[in-house]
Amino acid sequence: MSGFFGIFNRNGEPVDKKIANDMLDTMSSWEPDERKLWIDGSVALGHAMLLNTPESKYEHLPLKKEAYILTMDARIDNREELAKEIELPDRPMDQIGDSEFILGAYKKWGEECPKYLLGDFSFVIWDEKKEQLFCVRDHIGIKSFYYYLDNDHFVFGNDISTLLSHPIIPYTLNDDTVAIYMQDEGVEKTRETFFNSINKLPAASTRTVSGGNVVEVFFWDIEKIPQISYNTREAYVKKLRELFEMAVKCRLRTDYPIASHLSGGIDSSPLAVFTARELEQKSAMLHAYNWINIPKDTDEYEYESWSFSRKIAALEKNIEHHEFSIDSKFMVDQWKTHNIFTKGTMYEWNEYYVQNSANSLGVRTILSGWGGDELITNNGTTYIEGLFWKGDLFKVLKYFYQEKKYEEISWKKFMKLALVRILPDVVMDKLRKKEESPIDSKYCLYATQYLSKILDLYNVKKFYNVSGVRNQQKMYYHNGHILERIESWGLMAFSKKLEYRYPLLDKRIVEFALGVPEELFYPKEGKCRHLIKDAVNDLLPSEILHFSKTDEVKVNHTYKRRYVEALKILKKEIEQIGCSDEKQNYINCLQLKEDLLKFDFKNNDPYELGKIITAYMLMRSLESV
Repeated sequence: MSGFFGIFNRNGEPVDKKIANDMLDTMSSWEPDERKLWIDGSVALGHAMLLNTPESKYEHLPLKKEAYILTMDARIDNREELAKEIELPDRPMDQIGDSEFILGAYKKWGEECPKYLLGDFSFVIWDEKKEQLFCVRDHIGIKSFYYYLDNDHFVFGNDISTLLSHPIIPYTLNDDTVAIYMQDEGVEKTRETFFNSINKLPAASTRTVSGGNVVEVFFWDIEKIPQISYNTREAYVKKLRELFEMAVKCRLRTDYPIASHLSGGIDSSPLAVFTARELEQKSAMLHAYNWINIPKDTDEYEYESWSFSRKIAALEKNIEHHEFSIDSKFMVDQWKTHNIFTKGTMYEWNEYYVQNSANSLGVRTILSGWGGDELITNNGTTYIEGLFWKGDLFKVLKYFYQEKKYEEISWKKFMKLALVRILPDVVMDKLRKKEESPIDSKYCLYATQYLSKILDLYNVKKFYNVSGVRNQQKMYYHNGHILERIESWGLMAFSKKLEYRYPLLDKRIVEFALGVPEELFYPKEGKCRHLIKDAVNDLLPSEILHFSKTDEVKVNHTYKRRYVEALKILKKEIEQIGCSDEKQNYINCLQLKEDLLKFDFKNNDPYELGKIITAYMLMRSLESV
């Protein structure tokens, strides 16, 4: 992904050229293909180019045309459609960069232009006539946008470290975000970051900033997506396949080798296979990565998600299947160097290996099936709950009766499962007389009393239960769950010259997922995710299409074992690590060290293990503040 940033002194003071150049240097730490700075009075725009699409080699950003100056990180997918509507340079389409399409759209539609754009984009246009900045972030939030705003300054970009290099921006931490991280071992937020002074531009929004005014507008509303109705189920399947192919094809626009995740599951597998077949027409290979370590020990079996990945690669002629084993030392190295404040909380240590390997192969695009489970490949488990709370008991009983025919369990056990399906988690916890809950102190292990008080307020507001597929899908969009991984991987990818693309989060597929009848997500004749499986049934072996179990628990056991091995290496360091006042403000260092001394490395509590690592990651990151 390309890097961009800007400074707007709203008080009219000229931009300090040294500050602007320092920010450009910070952003360019990964040695971009081209870097450039534009400064005029109180405004500066910077860009660090990652060449990727074939047309990008004709771009030089920031781009100035007439009274408009643009900087961006963007890929526009509806170029042919836009070309019929907007003014473009008089040269072949394959020599026109996406920046020209964005400026052309702005010149024609003004601040309404994001409504006409399809793709992944964050961009800023300085309008010299209006003396204002126009900032945009795409529909899903694939491209990041961070900013600092006060009465006199507006500083922005898609890299947090770059913003922090501006002397006006304080390093003061957002205590609410730190508290949430300590509890949830991640941060799912759509606006806030770890810094009080830095916020995110929400997905599907624009922000217009002038010397005396700031206006935020949403150009797309997930709550207003129209319902889709076809006469037959086959019509839904056909349309989904059409959208799937379009979403993948437009993300293959690159001059460099392509990589893809390949887990063996229903999200990444058809994506990898379809991509491989498209690349085969160009005599190109697809580099496919699976997160599961190669089974070596005699007590490790071939996990389905690992063996399916190998089988798929073996069936396709041009998939190079990359296998790896992450040892405890590799994990420790990442724990010591990963800064959660500037590189995100969805670190996924296996993805570091993927990025390192892809970078060494000259890859610049990684395709991921992330977002599928949450939206288009949703397993439909909340459909029954939705019907129940709408009062449609007849349909609930009908679906339960049909489902029982495909379950090889007793009626008594089935009814218990049915009860779990229709009652919210908090009610089930009461029925089980469960002592622990998502807001219990165990989940705040090693958080200080100060953070615990913050969490008491946060958890009162936190929404845990969702009834119905549609509400669940919207929740994943609104609560930052989908964004956390996208933003984290984006920040991590800078140093490896990589760009992530997510076909299953294509706006058209998202609108389809939220528009079709909810019942299409409910298991059909014992088959989960039947809509997507039928749409891609020619891409995968029937063995994989009809596989309904999961080896996630056993896979997680393997991960846990490697976490324990890594923690053994770190034990002495954590015991000796100093605890500054700031660390002690957030972390109960004494409790952490005491628990580590008596930690049972053979029969350990997974929650305690996770919390020790979470506290350690926070301690290391605090050293950078």
